[in-house]
Amino acid sequence: MNKNYFIAVFILWIYGSCTPSTSESEEDQALVSVPQDELFDSYLTGNLGDKETQPEGGICMMGGRTESDPAMRWFLQRANGGDILVLRASGSNGYNDYMYGALGVSVNSVETIVFHGPSLSEYVIRKIDQAEAIWFAGGDQEVYLNYWKDNAIQEALQKAVDRNVVIGGTSAGMAILGEYIWDGEKIQTDFLQIPWLENTITDTHYDARNRHGRHMEFIQQIEGKGIAADEYTAICIYPDGKSYVYGDAAYEDNGHFINEALDYQIVKGTASGTFAVDLSEW
Repeated sequence: MNKNYFIAVFILWIYGSCTPSTSESEEDQALVSVPQDELFDSYLTGNLGDKETQPEGGICMMGGRTESDPAMRWFLQRANGGDILVLRASGSNGYNDYMYGALGVSVNSVETIVFHGPSLSEYVIRKIDQAEAIWFAGGDQEVYLNYWKDNAIQEALQKAVDRNVVIGGTSAGMAILGEYIWDGEKIQTDFLQIPWLENTITDTHYDARNRHGRHMEFIQQIEGKGIAADEYTAICIYPDGKSYVYGDAAYEDNGHFINEALDYQIVKGTASGTFAVDLSEW
């Protein structure tokens, strides 16, 4: 190889070293894949810098299948323009564009972390600490508990709940929000302590998978309460305990509320949200 080749390579190396990466921009709004280690991948859409806002709290639970856009807007609005964190153990970045731009709610960023194992990375903990809203995607609640229960992830998530972050999830992501959780084999507890979901077990895909009977058995077993959602249905709970059910009025999109006496209340979901139960009096 001649001397001119080495000079050209050296000039290209100098140019590459001095050119700023687009991922260093504080206003980068492209999707950036940021693999941190072999146990998880991270995908960021929006601004890279953390934006501290005052979240307004609340819980958004969805029964599975397609998300309810009005309920998801409610969820995002309660982040008050802050940072949205999506946690999952399968899939990829499907929520990023949907949450960041498709719903018309301004937020600082949406970041999805996909776990491939029980990572306790400082990066993950920091992202939980910085979030104003946390969303648990669908998947397998037993895997979620194996990855996040009884470790620093659980501690960080509980701190987020305690500082009034709005929290939510769909399918398995809804299943892990109650005090009691069916993991597919047994009922577990002692994961997250979320106001209004104490002494409660949730269930999802309710009508489509005919889960009424098993849910009633769970409720009797824990001597507590049950909240469930049909597919395409969302239940949103304000910090004062008032709950609303979202769904398509043309379909049987219902929320289900069962108390300790096994009194059963079915509430039809609508696009604007139907008042369901005041959980402070339930």
